[in-house]
Amino acid sequence: MSGVSKIVTDEVLEIAKRQLKELGKDKYIAAKLQAVISTKTHGITKVAEVFNISRPTLFSWIKHVKQNHPERLTVAPGRGRKRKLSAEQTALVKGWIQEDTQLTIDQLQRRIQDELNVSLSRSTTHRLMVSLNFSYITPRPKHYKQDPLEHDDFKKN
Repeated sequence: MSGVSKIVTDEVLEIAKRQLKELGKDKYIAAKLQAVISTKTHGITKVAEVFNISRPTLFSWIKHVKQNHPERLTVAPGRGRKRKLSAEQTALVKGWIQEDTQLTIDQLQRRIQDELNVSLSRSTTHRLMVSLNFSYITPRPKHYKQDPLEHDDFKKN
């Protein structure tokens, strides 16, 4: 059994429990506060293994609880994947689609590559169209033997 943590005093334990009650069920902060509370009985190494985090990370969580700053336990903004197109470029692409409503995904992808010098995959180009509230609708193909007059007569009946 690992040693009991001395960094988590009874005062820090009470602060963590109080903050856990106040915050409710916010899953990210609640899990971190529960990890801090668990270090009192199970030790830092064991808790770090269970939560699959490093010891310095757990030390920083304890420090934030000790300083009574639970908001620092949230995920910081600005994380995640950055967009390849800026807001101005996206507005330009929207204008292209509005000008030519018959623009296909492949044509739009090539135009973005040629004019904006940004390489997008086909699926990313489609997601861009959807995010701009455009849909990619393809017409149903007509059979080469289909007679247009018979087709019109069939529609009328």
